[in-house]
Amino acid sequence: MYSVVIVRRPRFYRFVPLLLAFLTVGSWHATAASKDAWIEVHSPNFTVISNAGEKEARKIADQFEQFREVFHRSFPKLRVDLGKPLTIFAVKNEDSLKTLLPGYWEVKGRIHPAGIYAPGEEEHFVVVRTNIESNNPYEIVYHEYTHAIMNLNFRGLPVWLGEGLAEFFGNSTIHEKDVEIGHVSLYHLQVLQQERLIPIESLLMADAQSHYYNEQNRASMFYAESWAIVHYLLLDPEARKRQLLFNFLSTWDASGDQLAAAQKTFGELTNFSKAMEAYARQQTFHVGRVNTTIHGDPKSYSSQVLSPAEVDAERALFYVHTQRPNEAQAALNEALQADPNLPLAHEAQGLLAYSQQNFDAAEAAFSRAIELHSTSFFPYYFAAEAELRHGFPTEEQSSKLIALLEKTVAMNPQFAPAYAALSSIYSMHPETREKALADGRKAIELEPGNVSVATSYGFVLLNAGKVAGARVLAGRIQEVARTPAERENVQQLFTAIASREEYDRGAAAIAERAKHQESIAVVTLGKPAGVPAGNDAQGSSESTKTVAPASAAGVDRPKGTEFAVEGNVASADCGNGPGKVTLSVNKTAMKFRFADSATLQVVTTAKQDSAEPPACSNWKGRRVRLYFYKLKDKEFLGELDTIQFF
Repeated sequence: MYSVVIVRRPRFYRFVPLLLAFLTVGSWHATAASKDAWIEVHSPNFTVISNAGEKEARKIADQFEQFREVFHRSFPKLRVDLGKPLTIFAVKNEDSLKTLLPGYWEVKGRIHPAGIYAPGEEEHFVVVRTNIESNNPYEIVYHEYTHAIMNLNFRGLPVWLGEGLAEFFGNSTIHEKDVEIGHVSLYHLQVLQQERLIPIESLLMADAQSHYYNEQNRASMFYAESWAIVHYLLLDPEARKRQLLFNFLSTWDASGDQLAAAQKTFGELTNFSKAMEAYARQQTFHVGRVNTTIHGDPKSYSSQVLSPAEVDAERALFYVHTQRPNEAQAALNEALQADPNLPLAHEAQGLLAYSQQNFDAAEAAFSRAIELHSTSFFPYYFAAEAELRHGFPTEEQSSKLIALLEKTVAMNPQFAPAYAALSSIYSMHPETREKALADGRKAIELEPGNVSVATSYGFVLLNAGKVAGARVLAGRIQEVARTPAERENVQQLFTAIASREEYDRGAAAIAERAKHQESIAVVTLGKPAGVPAGNDAQGSSESTKTVAPASAAGVDRPKGTEFAVEGNVASADCGNGPGKVTLSVNKTAMKFRFADSATLQVVTTAKQDSAEPPACSNWKGRRVRLYFYKLKDKEFLGELDTIQFF
């Protein structure tokens, strides 16, 4: 745990955002970075790449080890291993910072940061400038690192609590043998004193879509009030004695109701709001002190001098993560020219291609990195992901993908996205669906705050027929989805769930009718035997007839496992005899064929069809589920058995 001391309230200054420092723009040359000597230092949990000298690199590594230890010591049960590398660029001056972060110099008058945090799926990056004299120049970095730690441990942490914790720990001061936490935030105090507080019920219930919450304005009342509440919960002697934070989390986790959990833990919320308002206006505040003497000796950290090619490859990876593709390509070209056989350069090449959705080039680059004996796990992971982007894998492709992903988790057993990808592939085959569920649960266990991993598991549950569980999970994801992409993905999950529910209702009705030896309405493409020529009501070669279910009609189906996939019909060719259907699934085209139009079954559960399956000419654009048997065919994914319209 941590000790607590009392400090006087600081003198009040005119508001200036402290998370970004105003810096003077100096001269810059594109070749400056390549002329510097760069060293890489490895501490137990971080990698520091620096042109500020070995001593400074070890110091930065040590500071991050100390800050990580704050969470380990303060909350012993909290997971603190990210499951992926965190690489820190510690640069010596503004010129070096400008090379890595050119965007901050492209707009005149824009604030120049002392540091940034850039999270990624397979690696997190940090950039800090070392020649700054300040108690805490890297507040924004520590803020985002706190979020990363919380996402490892909680799914859907209340927004006010997540931001309050990040603000609280972000405002820490690191000393040689301890870290002070809970320092007063001057700009938060000014907001709290000059503006009206958000009603406590509104604050507690705010989600990512709330107008109170704006990630781009950390000087808002939402951040200030959230910080004040967390400061009280963690450092006020009475709140600590009553274990209010622990009790709130336990009650909320059990009920899922923030408001009820707050009322039970904090009491009458009107009184609690008044107490928080008074807390923000007091003259003295507690500061916590965490002893961090067990993290190790920075002199013991390993180090090496990096070659120019290695520096350029690392810069290329960073540029990809910060969405600077032109700079990434330039750095990549320099790295490959200097050392064509550097695995890291091919990893960067693959990641750049992948970010640009050039999946063939990405797969080739990652495969080359593997051939060159890359020691990193992520080329194996992204090689599999790039191939998966081409659509539904064949059995042969599935074996290859599983091998790549199993290699990934063998190299990094804490990497959640690889388990999520394995889960998705296993869910495509009935005989491996138990593996799918196990790997999906493992992925969520490793990163409960990862919305992408949770959404992927929702589709796995759906494939396994656990529709109710998928709907519950989708509801939870919807509550915490923040970005447009996250909200779009969860909406796709809801759509798939609704389609499956509609299908299940239709299938149940068909089964019930079959049980009573009733027939079902299907469409047989082409003229059925026994129908005189010209007997079509609309002059079409399509007609409707009533037949018994396929199993009772003596229809000979292909052998093997039957699969199902949902999407929108992009095109259909339904002439007499053989035909084909192209399905669009997440912008991927999947082609299917049917050998004989007389045996293809088409059913509908859509209200718009009034129980009459649509004519082939009206299939395009419709939402369907296709039932098929896989083919070893380069053009067609499978042989169609049944088409169901929703």
